[in-house]
Parts: sequence; structure tokens; C-alpha cells
Amino acid sequence: MWEMTNSSAWLGFLAAAYFLPVLFLGPVGGALADHYGHKYTAIIMGLLGSLVAIMAAILTWTGNITPIFLLLHAMLQGIAFSFEFPARQSLLPTLVGKGDMPAAVAVNSTTFYTSSFTGPIFGGLLLTIGSTEFGAGLSFITNAICMAWMVGALTFLKAPKDQNKYKNKIFGILDNLSSGFVYSYKDKNIRLLILLLFTGSFFIRPYLDFLPEFSDEIFQTGKEGLSLLTAFSGIGSIFFAVFFAIRGRVGGLTLYLIYSQIGAMIFFILFAITESFAIGLILLSALGGLLVSSSIAVQSLIQHSISDIYRARVISIAVSIAVGSPAISAMAIGWLSKYLGLQNSLIISGIIGILITVLLSTKLIKRQHEIES
Repeated sequence: MWEMTNSSAWLGFLAAAYFLPVLFLGPVGGALADHYGHKYTAIIMGLLGSLVAIMAAILTWTGNITPIFLLLHAMLQGIAFSFEFPARQSLLPTLVGKGDMPAAVAVNSTTFYTSSFTGPIFGGLLLTIGSTEFGAGLSFITNAICMAWMVGALTFLKAPKDQNKYKNKIFGILDNLSSGFVYSYKDKNIRLLILLLFTGSFFIRPYLDFLPEFSDEIFQTGKEGLSLLTAFSGIGSIFFAVFFAIRGRVGGLTLYLIYSQIGAMIFFILFAITESFAIGLILLSALGGLLVSSSIAVQSLIQHSISDIYRARVISIAVSIAVGSPAISAMAIGWLSKYLGLQNSLIISGIIGILITVLLSTKLIKRQHEIES
């Protein structure tokens, strides 16, 4: 997208095309998963995502890829993810006991962020093979294979017999959906955790969507620099994720959540300020790690607090906010950068995020014992 348009606004639109479906359809995906079964929802949507990636590879290799087609591809992948991810995440409690949930969430995050480290390195190598179009097509095909591999793994899981024991008590998908929102809103602890999750996702997570511009114009390092920037963010992520996997308990997670999110925002602002590529790599590593820490902490606390009957619905709401809200802020930052520049726009976003996080944290600390128990 960057090579075709050389535009921050188009990068923002691309992020929005993927994330907006997640924002609006994620809760629907959770309601469907609770109604029809987590395993089979994840399998069907995983296959759909794989097919969409294959179509994108064909369009790229045949020279028919355009900015509009890229937006359409991102939108279809976002729709598939909206249904697949909450269903797959809801399988965790069926595999481990409640006391092991923090470790399970952390291990799951470790695999996810390991791929965010190894993926950009491998993707960077693919992009150097032949033209950008040929390398991008290889990347799409690799993406399709990985999603198909996940579907294959899911087929070996045995869905618990009582997974759908609440199905007959649900009168329809709309009732299922609305009850998930009502439950999330009325539970003060979950509501506060979701608000903190939204703040971190909305104000700082969009930095990933603007790394191509940082690499090309600010650091002037091209595709190779982009691969390193994304990889270093993943390096920090995996170290912090491993720490939480080893730690494996709920106690103290509330404070980890608060300190990690504030720390991530500080490093986010420092990264936006720097014009040194080497310093930027170090800052990104810390930023990625702290952002992952806050994400693991809030996911673990939410999983710890949810009633089983609402699990996929609440998870889908949290996922839609975490993954979908950056769509709006990415478009806003992309638009604002036209007038203030990308770096200044990111700094403003980080400052606002810190102020809101501090305000919410004062309320969260008062409820720490209740949330963790």
C-alpha cells in the first residue's frame, strides 16, 4: 500500500478496513460462537481467512492488485477474524483449570508474539525475492498456509460435551448478543478492565500501521528497516509474554496492568520523538513488551472474572475493542498527520492516553482485591 500510494492516509484506511469489521462484528462472532459452538465456528472462519489470502496472492501475482483490492482483502480478513478469534480464545477454559488461566493466556500470547517477531523477519526475506509484488504474493500464500495449519490443529481438539449446555436457554442470536453487552456493562470490574483495554488499544496500538512511513521517510531504511522495526517490537513482546507464562498467577496482575500500560505510553511518545533508527529499535522493543504485558494482564483478569455462560460474548467484546478501536484512531492519526506531521500526531495521542489511563487506574486500584479474588 505504501509503495502504491506513498500516503499516510491510505495506510490509515488500510488499517480501518481490517479493524472496523472486528470492532462491529466481533460481538456478533462471540454470540454465534456461544450459540453454535466455539470449535466449529473457529474452524469455518479460519478456512475462510485462508481462502481470502490465496485470492490476494493470485491478484498480486497477476498484476491486478490495487489499493481498493487491498482494502477489500483487509476487510474480508477482518470479518473472518471477528468470528474466528473469540471462538478460539473461548476454548482455553475447556483445556485448563481456572487457576491455570493466567499461565494459559500468557502461553497463548507467547506463541502469538513469537510469530510477530519471526513473521516480519521471514516476510522481509520474502519481499526481497524478485519484485515487491512477487514477494508480497509469497507472503499472502504463507499466511494462507499458516491459517490452514491452525484449522488442522483445531480439528484434533475434542469439544467438551457441555460446551453448548446453555444453547436451549438462548432465544436467539440478538438476545444472545444483547445479553453479552448488558453483562459486560453491569459487571463493574469487567467494565473497568474493558475501558482500560480500549484506552491502550485506541491511543497507542496504531503505531504499527505507520511503521512503513517511519522506515521510509523518518529513518530512511526502506523495506529492510520496516522488517527490523516490526521484529524488534516482537522481540520485546515475547520476553514479556514468557515472563507472564512463567509467573502464571492472578495475584498482582492489576498493578502489572497499570504500570505496563503507562510505561507503554511513555515509550510510545519517546519513539514518536526520536529520529535515530537504532534508538527507535530499542524503544520499540520496550513499547512492544509493555503493550503485550498490559494486554496479557487484562485478558487474564477478564477470563478470571467471566461467567462461563457469557465467555465468548465478553471475550468478543474485549477483542473487538482491542483490535477494532485502532481502526478509528489510525484514520484520525493519518488525517491529522497531514497538518501536524506523523510524529506530532502520535505524541498528542500518547499524552491523551496517559491522562485517561491514570484516571481509570485510580478506580482500578480500589477494586484490586475484588478483581483478583
